[in-house]
Amino acid sequence: MNKMKNLEKIIKDAKSSNKYKEGVKEVRSNVKGSKLIIVSNSLGYTDKQFLEKTCKELKVPLYFYTDNSIKLGRLFNRPYRISAVALKSVADEDVSALLDTH
Repeated sequence: MNKMKNLEKIIKDAKSSNKYKEGVKEVRSNVKGSKLIIVSNSLGYTDKQFLEKTCKELKVPLYFYTDNSIKLGRLFNRPYRISAVALKSVADEDVSALLDTH
């Protein structure tokens, strides 16, 4: 399965179970206990540095979405930008398939 399809599946599952937090402030305070953090390429440098450091410390996988926050917002069917998302319930095999660098 390609990465985009896998990402769409992960997001669809998270939306249906309503187990996610969106927005930088929400994500920054919800890194602990998250299964996966997704950040868009339009996230500010200081926020990106903070999330990278925190995710590394807490061993939470961090996925860099290659498009901007507008497109990430569209994946969640939102009419606004989303630059960061914390997913609380994601299957481990979905996370490893998404982060697999083959």
